[in-house]
Amino acid sequence: MKALILGSTGLVGGELLNLMINDNRFDEIHLINRRKSGVLSEKIKEHLVDFELFEDVYLPPIDVLYIAFGTTIKTAGSKENQWKIDVDIPTKVMKFAKGKGVENCVLISSLGVSKKSMFFYSRMKAQLDENAINCGFNKLTIIKPSVLDGNRKEERFGEKFSIQIGNLLGKTGLIDAYRPVKAKNVAATMIQSSIDSSEQYTEIVSKDIPSWAKKYFSK
Repeated sequence: MKALILGSTGLVGGELLNLMINDNRFDEIHLINRRKSGVLSEKIKEHLVDFELFEDVYLPPIDVLYIAFGTTIKTAGSKENQWKIDVDIPTKVMKFAKGKGVENCVLISSLGVSKKSMFFYSRMKAQLDENAINCGFNKLTIIKPSVLDGNRKEERFGEKFSIQIGNLLGKTGLIDAYRPVKAKNVAATMIQSSIDSSEQYTEIVSKDIPSWAKKYFSK
């Protein structure tokens, strides 16, 4: 298969890229990035772009688009900039890929998002979900993890605290749905769902990610 990844330098995207490099089902992995991933493989075809002007990127026929792209408001500097990164850029890439004939898309969102939420992040991710659905892919999978557990390049102290609390409470079984989830398992779920899911629209919530990942790693 030939894959296109948006977000390969991030936590989940990096795990996804590493899995694909070692997965014989993928012969080409195209990356759309602002900066070099730093990962070397004969499979990788890297496209460094300005996201304001990337429509001229040449792509061969692509089987699956994977999106694991986003930032924090601290890094973005403002809600406006975070919206541009978390919503506008992924939406542009989805429309671009759809226009190039891509019909299978897997998107990382977040658990419990809603356009009616009092929280900006939740409203933002809900809008991205809606935009993805409106692109009209023949097959769309939206994965909604809880707090991501993994080694980030940037420190997120609030996230680390959430992981500790989530793991503690998760042991009680009372909020199993919100237990932190390994980034590598999310990446594995992206691949497995893109292959196995037969529905036009599939939503995978955090508590179901381990079973999808187990299926991938048992291949």
